[in-house]
Amino acid sequence: MTSDNNGEGRDKASGRFEPGQSGNRRGRPKKPKTVGAAITGAYAEKVRISDGGKRRRLTKLELTAMQVANKSASGDTPSIKLGLDLAQKAEERQSRSPAGPTKLSETDSQIAERLMARLRQILKEEPNGHDSDSTDA
Repeated sequence: MTSDNNGEGRDKASGRFEPGQSGNRRGRPKKPKTVGAAITGAYAEKVRISDGGKRRRLTKLELTAMQVANKSASGDTPSIKLGLDLAQKAEERQSRSPAGPTKLSETDSQIAERLMARLRQILKEEPNGHDSDSTDA
């Protein structure tokens, strides 16, 4: 041990990090993945395929859907059932999600109307439709 401390305890430099290095070289441990997250991540990976002589990059989920559709179109009974079940679930999800803007409640309509009236009043008060603090160049 070098002695920069007048003979008492540890020297000052022994507890310090080397220049350019942090204390936690491995970093924070990664959170363990759930089964659902692992499957979702695996299906989200992109792979290169050759489709009709053209090279394409698709996710594994897209490829799986294509394979189910192709096998069901060729007459494979389990694939037909699986494909139709998946299509039905997808259609149900789409019909449950709002397609367009929802109708405002009476209170929201009144608030929006007051806001629009106030904005119209502000625009009328501005000279020539320009900001009052702007200057002509």
